[in-house]
Amino acid sequence: MVMQVICIGNRGSDLPELVLSVSGNFKSTKFQLTVDGTYAVYAMAISRGNVMLLVLNDNVRPTWTHVELFHFTDAALPSDWSFARREEGIFGISALWGYRSMIENPSHNDDLMERERRAWRDFLADNERASREGPDQEKIRMLSEAFNSGRTFSTPPNAI
Repeated sequence: MVMQVICIGNRGSDLPELVLSVSGNFKSTKFQLTVDGTYAVYAMAISRGNVMLLVLNDNVRPTWTHVELFHFTDAALPSDWSFARREEGIFGISALWGYRSMIENPSHNDDLMERERRAWRDFLADNERASREGPDQEKIRMLSEAFNSGRTFSTPPNAI
């Protein structure tokens, strides 16, 4: 089972004013998401008091995105997810639900955002189910091909 959402907004102006004010984004911010597009959810977090979802954006990059930009089509938590409390407090991630490496390795999230190869390897291995089911099959295939060919992830896989 893969948790799935449909994008209902992709701009800062689509966020509630309170969320926007603490998010660091602007009303003019454009998120790399397609309205009405379906996305798999790879993790959930509470960051600065906001619920965030880890999705692969339209550039095939994992990105933490505000829950308010989505409608859940399958909100069941995947059976292989775990939970961790973090000590980053109000200005960072204080709670986290997700796949094995995201929970067990405290540096995995930062490494994934920094495009570290070992984090991508772990992301692909831990989310192997998404390559067989759910809306991100093609994105996962592109990531796997890029990783297996030894390419770096400084450019989005779909731009190569």
